[in-house]
Amino acid sequence: MAVEAVAAVGRSVRIKARCTGLEAECPGCGSPSRRVHSRYARMLADTAVSGRPVGIELHVRRFFCDEVACGTGTFAEQVDGLTVRYGRRTPTAQRLLERVAPALGGRAGGRLTTHIAVPTSGSTLLRTIHRLDVPAPPKVEVLGVDEFSLRRGRVFGTILVDMESHRPVDVLPDHTADTFAAWLREHPEVRMVCRDRGGAFAEAAERALPGVPQVADRRHLLDNLATAVEKAVRKHRACLNPPLPEHGVPESAPDPEESPARQQIRARWTEIRTLHERGLTVTAISEQTGLDRKTVRRYAHAATADEPITVRPRRGSALAPHMPYLAARWAEGCNNARTLRDEIAARGYTGGRKTVRRFLNSPAEQELSPIKPPPPPPVREVVRWIVGRPERQSEAARRQLKELCEHCPHFAEINRLARSFATLLRKRHGHRLPEWLAQTDVSEIKELRTFAQGLRKDLDAVTAGLTLPWSSGAVEGHVNRTKMLKRQTYGRASFGLLRRRILLAD
Repeated sequence: MAVEAVAAVGRSVRIKARCTGLEAECPGCGSPSRRVHSRYARMLADTAVSGRPVGIELHVRRFFCDEVACGTGTFAEQVDGLTVRYGRRTPTAQRLLERVAPALGGRAGGRLTTHIAVPTSGSTLLRTIHRLDVPAPPKVEVLGVDEFSLRRGRVFGTILVDMESHRPVDVLPDHTADTFAAWLREHPEVRMVCRDRGGAFAEAAERALPGVPQVADRRHLLDNLATAVEKAVRKHRACLNPPLPEHGVPESAPDPEESPARQQIRARWTEIRTLHERGLTVTAISEQTGLDRKTVRRYAHAATADEPITVRPRRGSALAPHMPYLAARWAEGCNNARTLRDEIAARGYTGGRKTVRRFLNSPAEQELSPIKPPPPPPVREVVRWIVGRPERQSEAARRQLKELCEHCPHFAEINRLARSFATLLRKRHGHRLPEWLAQTDVSEIKELRTFAQGLRKDLDAVTAGLTLPWSSGAVEGHVNRTKMLKRQTYGRASFGLLRRRILLAD
């Protein structure tokens, strides 16, 4: 091949070339031919040069095939590494698009190709994805499995990941046990299955590959523990209210009246509990009261009327940490806002003097102490203190958790059991699980006993998850990646296209 000219045409670069070989090989029979039939020009798109699109105008010849047995009458000559039959792009440009298309899809990929100076439409990129060959699933010894949502809450699929290479190996159209079991029967080389706490995958693995070890995911175990701790903390929410400071509200001061919303919650709890104790089902109570079944179930399972009440933390104030000090100085007779502001500024206060004056004037008019008890910590914050890593907690969080445990023995029991399980989970001390289960059996915390009963139903997989280094973290990562790929198609793509993008995108 000889290059005849290189010229700039607008923003693009045009290269004119000509094939100069003496003969060409027939694609049908492979015999060489020198008899020229005709000549014509082909236009090929190539990768960009200095950000400018490149077009190659290649003059090629069509040859006769002289082999009588060959059915090819004439054929066009090809240039290795530059042309393919019916191709309008060079192999280099085509490989580039084959990388862009699975990663970004149609419209997003089309927008990118304009920036890399290989402009291509979104429809062309989608056709490119469908033309690509999906690789056959490789041999997998340690398999990770999890479900993902195709339509949230309605239609689900299943993604399978090689836990050694962290690459997806296949995608299934549903999350049923039959489909997963059929896939496992076709791949008997699987020696271990990493899964979540779902029963369908466990049933399928046991049905298709009896005796194959199963490993429960540690993150799901920690989430289940956090859910049980949250339920237990909500049941003892009254213990979260801190005691009044020394200069707090006088004992003679009446308690504030309960809000109408809390009164309605207590009345609703009394009504639902009464109907539930009479033997009515959740559905019957829902039809009688007009409440949703989930609401009825939450009230029916609440041990006390305080449990359904959601305590919302009040808006924080920069003055709140210094209120006990101001109350003590007020009791000593100091009522000068400027003096008090200067004193608490040395303690870290950054607000103004007017805020201090308003704080002092309001209780002075009412002849009450200015200090009110600070709002209780949110339930989920307390759960993070208990389940989270102690070395990552602040000193204030450690102090508050210690005060809660000293104030309420139930919190001390919850903290002891939950932290011990979280520790053996993070350190993978699965051999200590029977000891922890025995301690939970004699505990008064019903929620943790229920959590322990759930662990016993899947004891082998849980023990393996708390002992072996395998976990489903790579699978969760691919589930998040699948959500991103799914949303790029705006919900209008088929399962086949999504499956190809999951398996082909780098």
